[in-house]
Amino acid sequence: MAVSRLAELVTALESDLLDFMRRHRVSHDEYRAATDLIIDSIKKGEESLLFDVFFEAQATDTSNIGRQGSPEAIEGPFYFEGAPLLSSPAVMPQRPDEPGDILFFKGHVSDAQGNAVAEMEIDLWHADAEGLYSQIHPGIPHFNLRGRFHTNDQGDFEVKTILPPPYEIPKSGPTGYVLGQLGRHYFRPAHLHMKLRHPKHHEMTSQLYFSGGEYLETDVANAVREGLIGELVHVTDTAEIARRGLCKPFYIYRYDFEMPA
Repeated sequence: MAVSRLAELVTALESDLLDFMRRHRVSHDEYRAATDLIIDSIKKGEESLLFDVFFEAQATDTSNIGRQGSPEAIEGPFYFEGAPLLSSPAVMPQRPDEPGDILFFKGHVSDAQGNAVAEMEIDLWHADAEGLYSQIHPGIPHFNLRGRFHTNDQGDFEVKTILPPPYEIPKSGPTGYVLGQLGRHYFRPAHLHMKLRHPKHHEMTSQLYFSGGEYLETDVANAVREGLIGELVHVTDTAEIARRGLCKPFYIYRYDFEMPA
């Protein structure tokens, strides 16, 4: 961020906050309670969660104004760099007995002119069947359900993983306290996180949802947007199950990305 932009934003924020305090007659006790909440969120490692729940979606909406191609989405607080690079056919790192329904996430990546983008890196992460994330919740192997893979020469990709459920965000800390005081629930709809990277394109952050899923209209992070929802197909055909080398029904979710110019 340029120094001039930083000065502009901080000056405006200071002015707006002071005006807010005057209009609402914020007392010193209330001011101290607010600062204590922020300090507590830092001590408990929730500073990103606290701000992401209330503000990140608006920042993303602003970035999407005038944007061509697929919309960006919030990153959320649970991303970690360095996920394993997967070989083809891509299978997300997981425990041998990983619970959950099998999901094949597939799609196509093109540029603004409709040309396929080969060798696009897709960095995918999501919750397990209990709504928990590796590196965040205890007892889960490092980088479980976190992996990177690439599109092929035709710009296509497919990865085998498990279907994540809706889940509650952590609610025992400062973020949960605020939401509880506001009378709001703690749930996020089921979703997949990803970052797309390529030397010739700006990095894109996305988060995809499943049509018909719970909490799409009441996401605690207010992050669901129409262009991020796709159809989840339940495959029960025995021939297709056998062709995939499976012994039970599975799901397919497809989303095609268009990179902005």
